[in-house]
Amino acid sequence: MSPVPRIDRSTYMEALAADGEAIAAAGRRNLEAEVPSCPGWTVAKLLAHVGRVYRSVGRHVAERATEMIPADQIPRPPEGDAIVEWFEEGHRFVQEALAGAEPDEPVWSWAGQHTMAFYFRRMAHETAVHRWDAEAAFGEPGPIDADLAADGVSELFELVLPFAVANWDMGLPDATLHLHRTDGDGEWLLSNDGGRIKMSLEHAKGDAAVRAGGAELLLLSWERIGLDHPGVETFGDADAARAWFALSR
Repeated sequence: MSPVPRIDRSTYMEALAADGEAIAAAGRRNLEAEVPSCPGWTVAKLLAHVGRVYRSVGRHVAERATEMIPADQIPRPPEGDAIVEWFEEGHRFVQEALAGAEPDEPVWSWAGQHTMAFYFRRMAHETAVHRWDAEAAFGEPGPIDADLAADGVSELFELVLPFAVANWDMGLPDATLHLHRTDGDGEWLLSNDGGRIKMSLEHAKGDAAVRAGGAELLLLSWERIGLDHPGVETFGDADAARAWFALSR
């Protein structure tokens, strides 16, 4: 067994702060730049998406909401350059809301975890991946912390994708996939358990295996990079690995 490093609240908050600032910086650079990792998106659309997520999560957390706040109650972004300041206001709002919350407090979420701990983790990973997207619009994006990224792999396969599979018409690969982190602790075995995702943290043989650093495994799992990316090694059924990563589309 190779446990994934545990990430504490302060690390999540620090990542949310720094990566959110980097997204805003990308917006100030060029809102019309295309985001290659999100086909059809510009930097402006990325700021609009993340900014609305911040406002939605911020309201749920600040109001200690135990029922969903409807999407039509979440403000939509302005047009033009004003979206950067609008994004920054949302970024400050969600940080302030989370700073005043305790991880074990109850709150509504779309996942099976209904405590504030879910949002500390989700906002850090949402922001990290979209920061990478925003910077990719201008060339080589900065790295994602490897331990944080490994935690993001676990979050994706234990919370995010199980929700999607349960609520949308999504089929799972029959083949198993083993992920092995090469720059620290972290191994995952993914399998189809009667139409549900089963994730175990263990060293085990899968029909496919992928070895890479923590950041690369996270980006693969969110289909931001492919198996041909430098530093990624694939063994066995590569199509099975691609099928697992395609679930995050």
